[in-house]
Order: sequence, then C-alpha cells, then structure tokens
Amino acid sequence: MHRRVGSVCLAVLGLVVIGTAPSWADLDRIKVGDVKPYAAESPHPYPKAWADRVFSPGAEFVRVHLTGLHLASGDYLTVSSPDRSQVWTYTGRGPHGNGDVWAFAVDGDTAIVELHGSRGGGYGYRITEVGHGTVNISGRKNPPSLEVVCGTDGRENMACHPELDAQQRPVARLLFTSGGSQFLCTGWLVAGSNSSTLMTNNHCFSTQTETSTLQALFNYQTTNCSGGGTAATSSYAGGTFLKTNSLNKRGKRGGLDYTLCTLQGNPEASWGELVATTKAAALGDAINFIQHPGGGVKEVGFWEDAAHAARCNVDTINQTYGQSASGSQTGYACDSEGGSSGSPIVDAGTGRVVVLHHFGGVTSNPCLNSGTQLSKICADAGSLLSCASN
Repeated sequence: MHRRVGSVCLAVLGLVVIGTAPSWADLDRIKVGDVKPYAAESPHPYPKAWADRVFSPGAEFVRVHLTGLHLASGDYLTVSSPDRSQVWTYTGRGPHGNGDVWAFAVDGDTAIVELHGSRGGGYGYRITEVGHGTVNISGRKNPPSLEVVCGTDGRENMACHPELDAQQRPVARLLFTSGGSQFLCTGWLVAGSNSSTLMTNNHCFSTQTETSTLQALFNYQTTNCSGGGTAATSSYAGGTFLKTNSLNKRGKRGGLDYTLCTLQGNPEASWGELVATTKAAALGDAINFIQHPGGGVKEVGFWEDAAHAARCNVDTINQTYGQSASGSQTGYACDSEGGSSGSPIVDAGTGRVVVLHHFGGVTSNPCLNSGTQLSKICADAGSLLSCASN
C-alpha cells in the first residue's frame, strides 16, 4: 500500500517534498487574524438606546473586544453584522461575569454594537481592541495552511459518512485569541466530571485568559458528500480552564500536549460527547480522524488515499516523536492539515477515542502523522476524565 512503500509527505504552501527529517508541519494552530487597538464606548450611564459601528478596514471578519460591560437587569447588548444575518447577544456583565467579552466573530469588516435598554442607566461598555480577521473563515477550505498529505489526499466531507454521526457531532472548530492574534484549532466534547468538557492541544491554548476568548463552532460542515451547502451551526463560549499538559517533556512531566476546559451553554446536551479509553491501540486497528483541516468545514480521514483503497489505521504505537513524553505516541498515515490540531482519533471498532492528534509529518518513509495516546492523558487528567477501559 502507498503508505508503506515509496510514500512521500507533501507539505503544501506550494509543493514541498519532505526528506528524511520530520517536518512537524501540522504542529500549529492556524493564525487567521490580528488584534488591533480600537477606541469606542457608550455613555456612562447609557441611554435607552445606543449604537456603535465598529469598522476595521480590510478585515475578513471582526471580533469586538468589550471591557467594562455592565448592563442593567433586563437590558441586553447585540453585536451583529450590518444586515443582521449574524447576531450575538450579551447581558449583565457578560458570559464570564467580569465585564470582559470577546464577542463571537462577524463576517466582513464591520460590526454593529447596540444597547437595548428598557430604562437605561447602566454603565454600558468600552471597546478597547478588535480582532481583525485576515482570512475568510466562513468559506470552505479558505484559510492558507501547511498540509501534511501522505501520498494522495484521502479526506472526505463529513457528510460522506452518515454512519459516523455520533462520533462527529461532538467535534468543533475553535476560534480564540492568543498573544495578540486570532487562531483556529479543532476540539471535541469528552466525557468527564464537568459538564461539557472540551479537549484540544496544549499548543492551541493553555490558559484561562485564552479559554475566555474561545468560540467553539459545532456542525460546521457540508450538507452533502459532494460539498454543496453548509449546515446550520451553533457557537458556544469558553468556560472554565481545567488542566493542561505541555507539548514538550520536562523532567518527569509534560509532553502530552493536551488542554481541558469547559464550554458554557451545555453543548453536550445537543451535540453529545466522545469517550476516551485507556485501552491501547493495536497495530492495524482501523481509525477515523475527524477534523477541521485548515479551519475549514469538518472532514474525516477514513481512507488514506484518494482512490479509497487503503483504510486509515494504526501504523506505530508507543513511539517518542520530538520531545513528546516517552512512549506516548501513535502514528498513522491518515492525512492532516494545520488546524487539525486537537482532533480525536477514534477507534472504528469501539467508537472510543484512542489518540489526540497533534503532529504532522513525523516520519517520511513511511509518511506518518501522530498523536498522544489517550491512555497517557487519562492517567494524567485523573478524575477530570471519565475514561473507559474498552
């Protein structure tokens, strides 16, 4: 099969053939924007109605950063597109209760911020900066990114595999602010001791500050296998940061590259959850790689090649790639892309998550990507995860 003999890793920003050294090309959250200063505010106290038009010239999308938000009981604030096709609503002191809100993304270069008051008299808000999108994240496969394809690209639109509905529903695209930029990764709802627990990579985000900027977008996928139409989506804000484990091993800890946090709004009631397992993957086990490659619509690595001749399966176990924890890595030739970081690798036989994807191009002969074994993460996370043994 192509992944075992004569396969090459194609890292695409242009076409780069990778030699014998690992590329680690998928070890990356996808940068899709910057944070720019912006100065606007409502009167303090505010009248019954007030609006600001937030304009960031040339932006592909805008995220308004509100600070000091404090609204009277019964009043609310909306952040919307000019045509109101996208409307996000906030009350009180915002979802985190501290007046600091990274509003969800609005497509285009303009957002309308409106106060809706019954009597007025609350403090209002300040706008101190905006997330200025440099990439169109509302269209399929638009974000430019490194791609790690082993041989030919076997990924398919998620709609091509309706039998995997229960596995794919808990998987979301993540948009968040970190270090003065906007980024994308993949994450998924996992069974744990906290409601609506989300798992992703440590190298995506690893702090409460970043968690508080999170917009988790569920059901971002095509409505049919050929790619026509996009399904209705739902967005949820980040909640409480729970735990992380670093990308690189330091001493006796680290190198597992995972982050756990909660989401607000109980998305697991609508989208379900996946169960991690302590059962080790075995060589040759069939796997499903559910992902948002390049921040685009949800896809699945079910086949390793475009001809659909080779099933995605486990190629290596108990490996140490880069500075990961010793013996923590599982390798596979299933195709990936920047932005796929944080995706679940699901055992096709049991539906349990066996690996958390994070590396691309770890070897070139054969061409393999890799992730951290959930058995290692379950042991480190303890009671935060409800891991199965089968």
